[in-house]
Amino acid sequence: MGFLVVELLGMTEVGVLYLAHMAGRKTSQTNRSVAAVVAIVFVASMLFFLRGVPEEVTGISQDGLVRASGLTRSSESLVIERIDNVETLISKVVSPVYEVSLTSGGVLSSGELTMTIEEGESLSQLVLYTFDRETLSWIVLPTLFDLADSTLSTSLELRGSMLIVAAEQE
Repeated sequence: MGFLVVELLGMTEVGVLYLAHMAGRKTSQTNRSVAAVVAIVFVASMLFFLRGVPEEVTGISQDGLVRASGLTRSSESLVIERIDNVETLISKVVSPVYEVSLTSGGVLSSGELTMTIEEGESLSQLVLYTFDRETLSWIVLPTLFDLADSTLSTSLELRGSMLIVAAEQE
């Protein structure tokens, strides 16, 4: 029956051999494609394992008023230092300036920063500011306040270091 089809199509023995050769070649190309996909998956898996598992780090200022935490892929410490006598040019500042940094200048993601505010301040009027080194100005961060704990908090994505201060929103 196969020969009848070949004869009806007008093919010779050479044509049948060529078709057989191409069928084998497609199998070879398929094998190469499968091998390429397996190699890509293997390399991607190795990069994932070499990258490391995210580790949670936490830092607290020496005065205990600022706390930050988040995830980093390198073994680093989160340091929060109070910096006194900093001119902010923001009116109605209610806290000292703090520098939040990673010891090796790495990246912190999925983080949160919380600042405790002294009694007597109206939390609903306060926001956290950070210093933008590109524009050389203080910018407002999206800030949540917790009246029960007297705290201000904001989400934190950190590369290197940042300056933080609390003040009334201008």
